[in-house]
Parts: sequence; C-alpha cells; structure tokens
Amino acid sequence: MFIFVVMKPTFRSLLLPAALLPALLLSFLLSCCAPRVEDPTGSSVPDLGWLFTGKGPYTLKTKVDAAPGPATLSLVTDLSLMADTPDVVLTKDVTIAADSTLEVKLGKLAPGFYEVRLRDSIRWNIGVRPDAVVSAPDAQPDFDAFWEQTIAALDAIPLTVEWTEIPLYSNEKRTCFEVRYPSFDGGVSGGIISIPVAEGKYPVEIQYMGYGAPVYYFDPNAPADRIEFAVSIRDQGIFKGDQDRWIDRGLSSKESFYYRGAFADAKRAVDFVASLDKADAERIVALGESQGGALTFVSAALDSRIKAIAPAVPFLGDYPDYAKIVWWPVHEVFEQADAEGIDREALFTMLSYFDVKNFAPRIHCPVYMSFGLQDPTCPPHTNFSIYNNLGTKDKHYFCVPTCGHAMWMEPSWSAQRAEFLNNY
Repeated sequence: MFIFVVMKPTFRSLLLPAALLPALLLSFLLSCCAPRVEDPTGSSVPDLGWLFTGKGPYTLKTKVDAAPGPATLSLVTDLSLMADTPDVVLTKDVTIAADSTLEVKLGKLAPGFYEVRLRDSIRWNIGVRPDAVVSAPDAQPDFDAFWEQTIAALDAIPLTVEWTEIPLYSNEKRTCFEVRYPSFDGGVSGGIISIPVAEGKYPVEIQYMGYGAPVYYFDPNAPADRIEFAVSIRDQGIFKGDQDRWIDRGLSSKESFYYRGAFADAKRAVDFVASLDKADAERIVALGESQGGALTFVSAALDSRIKAIAPAVPFLGDYPDYAKIVWWPVHEVFEQADAEGIDREALFTMLSYFDVKNFAPRIHCPVYMSFGLQDPTCPPHTNFSIYNNLGTKDKHYFCVPTCGHAMWMEPSWSAQRAEFLNNY
C-alpha cells in the first residue's frame, strides 16, 4: 500500500529570477517546500504534475519562470547526469503561454526520475512510478555473517552509561541528560535524552542525526508522554570536534570503514533505551533525516525491538548509482580512494557492506519514508533503492515534489510522521 498526500501548496508556482536559474532551483527548493503530487491516473493536475504515479501516457503541466513563446524542452535520465553525454530520452519544441503555463505531452516513460531542461538554464526533476524503480541488492555472500560478527562484538561490551544532567533543559516534567557509553571497537557513542519525571513506563522515540548536524535539545515543556533520545554516533553530535568529513575514513577495508562503527552505534542506541527502567521496550520507534534516515533504516535492520520507523531523505543508498547522479558524496570518496591506491572494483565491493539498500530486506517493521523530488544531496533514486527492497509490505511514502533535501523544514511531513509513529 502506498500513500500519496495531496495538500494545498504554500505557494502557487515555482518562479525564480532568471539570474538564479543556473543554480538549478536548488537554493530555493532547499528552503521552501510545498507538497505536490500527481493524480494517480497519470494525467497532470495543473501546477502539480511533477510526480506521476499512473502508467501514463503523461502530460506535464506547470508554471515556469520564463518568457512566453517558443522553447525547447529535453528530458534527461537521472542516472546519466554525471556522464559526459547525458541520456536524453525526449526532446520537444514547446510553447510557454502568456500566463507562464507550460503544457507538454511526455507520452509513456519508464519508471524512474528525470531532469527537465527548458531552454538553456531552467532545470527541475520529475518522477515516474517510483515504487517500480529497480535497484537490486548487491550484498556480498558474507554480508550477514559480517554484521552478525560486528553485533556479537558489540554485545560483548558492557553497557556502562555516564549520565550528566542538563538543568537548562530540565524541569518538573522532564529531565534532560547527556549520556555517553562505550560502543564497538573502542568507540564512544551516546547523545541527548529527555525522560519524563513521573513514574511509569513510556514509549521511546529514537532520533538519529544528520551528517555533522549540530546538537539539539528537547523542549522540557513539551508533553511528558515519551522518552526522546537524539543519538550522537562516534565523532559526531556531542563528540564532534573540528572535523567535518567521515564518509571517506577507513576505506581500505570493511573492517576499518567509519560506518562499521557508526552503524554499530545506531544499534547500541536501541540497547541503551531498552535498558531504561522507564522505557516500554514494546513501544520503541525511530526517525531521522539524511544520515539520520540511513541510521534509522540500519537500526531497524539490526534490531527487531524497533517497532516502526519514519526515515526522511535517507543517505547511503546505492553507492554505484549515487555516483551517476550527483557528485557528492561518492566522488569525495573516489578522491580519497585514489589517494590510497584503492581501485573502483575493490572500493564498491567494500562499500556494499554499508549500502543501506542491502540492509533493506532485513527490515520487517512498518515504514513511512519521505523524500524531496528536487533533492541534490540524497537523490530520489537512492531513496527508492532502499524503499523498494524493504522486507516489509507495510510501507508508505510521502513526497514533496518541490522540496530539495530540507525535509525537516516541511511541517506537513512532521505532522504525517507524528501521526504514523503515534500508532506504535
């Protein structure tokens, strides 16, 4: 079952000054998101037709910031955007109406994501049947054994917790602590936790943080109806120093790669909250955006005590295809691998142990994932490389077609996520 949410846009159309168009709408879309979806029949809804969920033929109808008159429109596959010669699947002469409306028949298109190119500088993405995008797992034969060994080593480490109360975010309703505890291979993880003062058993909401995201604290005046835990994995969050790069650390082997310890830290967070006297271990849920979305998926794959998850714009899905769509992060990894003399085949084999799409078949709890169709950081194809391989059939997604990567700024997603997670 898939859920498509149609909501009134907060702005009528996507209009950008011509001088900003070469920026590919990104700065605007990253800061301004309005939910837009396609009629499931596949026929365009005026001003909403960027996500097609029917079987077509498709008609694109939208507003553009361009002078009226003739123009050329091309459609490029997302998997060719980093290629020297992009794959153009359609080119048409079109006419932009006096009211800035563009209407063009696209015909039938294969499932996937495409960049619309209008004139020389106007760019935006559309999607076609994302639930049918194929990105097969490429897990190595010893994938499960590797992670079983990793978690066994983690389980052998005593969970000794250092608690430091934070009075500024504590009151008579909730008490806030910074916590630290040992994790895999000598690492330390922890985070910020807010616990209701009153006696009782409470559901737990684990929140995994984005890549290098700043530490945040919970409102002590919020309803004291749950335990909230913002996880800091090793070297990030409360442990972050001057560093700002982690993804290219330890590339020489799966044993040394940074995300081996980071994924173990995500699992350790579940161990920690399940050990709390006030935690109801039957009501643990998880959420997160970007890197936090990846950690949310991985934690559910490694620990069945998580009852439901709501990841947004997940990171680290499908490294090989990632490199075909956007420069970062894979090309940053390429640079470091080249410096260390690691060839591409060996690199991608190693990364397959940390590709979230390879964890997806192990996830059997309910999932509600959100994505931004204009995301230049964790592009939609990489999100659905995870989603379409999930082991659960109880999965839904929420699309904000005009949004980039900043899904956390979208109040409609926050409301949808809360409603979903409250069921568990």
